[in-house]
This record gives sequence, structure tokens and C-alpha cells, in this order.
Amino acid sequence: MPSCSLPPECRDLGFWRKLNPELSITNTPKESPALPGIDEPCLEQVSDTLWQDGYLSCPELYPESELAPLRQAMTRLQQHNLPQAFIYLYDEVWQLFLRARPLLSHYLGDQYRILPHFWAWYIEAGKGTGWPPHRDSADQSVINLYGQEMLVSLSLWLPLTDATLQNGCMSILPKSCENTYEPLLTDQGQIRLQDALALPAKAGSLLGWRQDLYHWGGRSHRTAQGPRLSLSLEFQNAALDPLCEPLIDPQTPPPPEARLELVLKQLEKYLHMEKS
Repeated sequence: MPSCSLPPECRDLGFWRKLNPELSITNTPKESPALPGIDEPCLEQVSDTLWQDGYLSCPELYPESELAPLRQAMTRLQQHNLPQAFIYLYDEVWQLFLRARPLLSHYLGDQYRILPHFWAWYIEAGKGTGWPPHRDSADQSVINLYGQEMLVSLSLWLPLTDATLQNGCMSILPKSCENTYEPLLTDQGQIRLQDALALPAKAGSLLGWRQDLYHWGGRSHRTAQGPRLSLSLEFQNAALDPLCEPLIDPQTPPPPEARLELVLKQLEKYLHMEKS
């Protein structure tokens, strides 16, 4: 659904407030405490897979009380045949990702920023598929600075429902596998199926990957127990040149009108991936 063909009410913030009154759309979202589960043991555990294979996985960080209202809101979007990206109008989505700041600051620095790239998925049980294999950025997302590897950018993916093998969980091509390809991998069609690594994840977990990592969502099988709902947002090290503008300060999410414009831009940029 191109943004130009959206119903007129989609450009009215009052419509979105009425559609999901349990959520908020304000200029000053509430403070979001950091997730207590992202501690030194957690970071040590995920660092190995991030540096070796390009991904990280932090199990079940968010409580059900924070996930349920967003699932309900996304279900309403689905019932009204509205793009799921509109969930990013609501404060609560930005607050979820802000709570992951110990993880982001560890890998991207204390002054990390949000890239203006996001999406949300509602994959119906037994019907839909995730996006096909792709990289979030063709540029290398790890650089060597003074003999030490530094992460340039990172994508986070947050399942609001259990992401299972049956309902289309994420899969990746680990960097340790990609590095064995000769010649270098330049097209998704060259990925060997046996190299894929599926990443089932419980609701409230947090997955992440460097942005040059091939990843994709699976197909929801007829045995799936329910839909797969998930969110993604991208981040970069603010000490480096912006990969895309405007960069967003995570402490101060865009005001409602700017969020609406960002959502419309995401529809123009990514909606075709839903039909790939």
C-alpha cells in the first residue's frame, strides 16, 4: 500500500490515538529504565557470536506486561488492513528500544544514535513469510581502528510473540560461514542452504546483527500455532559519519508529527519487501 493510497485518516494523529487508546502519542514519552537483564554476564555471552558470526541473542529481556499492549495494537492494525509500521507512532515502541541502551552503548558507544530505518511484521499463521535474504547495509559494518575492531552499526529485532521454526523465525548466514565463500558472496542466490542458522526466539528476547550480515525471515508453516509479530530498529556509532539522516537521539524520540513523516518514508522504502 503506497503512502499516496492510504486513507486520509492515516495522516491524522487523532485517528491513531483513538485506534489504540491504551498506548500514547506524546511529545514527552515517559522515562524508560534500562533493562536489568543486560549485565556483564549477558554481554560476555553475546559478544562471542557477535564478533565471530555477526549476530547476538539475548533471551527474554522484556516482561509480558510491556509486550501485550503492543501485540493488541498490531492486531488492530491487521484487522483494519493498515501497515504495521504505524506502530512506531506510539511512545511505547521507542521506549522498548531505549531500554536496551546498555547493550547499544556497549557496542556503539555512549553517544549512539538511531538510524531512520524501522519496520514491524505481522505474519499470519500458515500464510505469510518474512523478508527474503538481504543485508541491511552493503557497507562493512565493522572497522578496524588502532588495531581494535569497532562496530559501525547494528540492527535490533524484537519478537513480540515466540518466533519459532514453524511460524517463520529469523535465519542468518553466519559470518564464519560467509568468510569461506570463494569468490566473495555478492548475491543472495549464492547462499548455500546448509549454511543457514535458524534463530528461534521467545517473546521479549532481543536479536541483533551487524548490518552487513545476510538475514531473512522464514515462511509460516501450516503447523504454526499463531502469528509472528516483531519489531526492528537500526542504530549507529555517532562518532562516525552518519550513514543516513536524520540521526535520532534515543533519549528524545521524534515528536508525533515527525514520527508520522518517518513512517510514511518507511512505507515508500520497504513496503515492496512484504511482497518479495
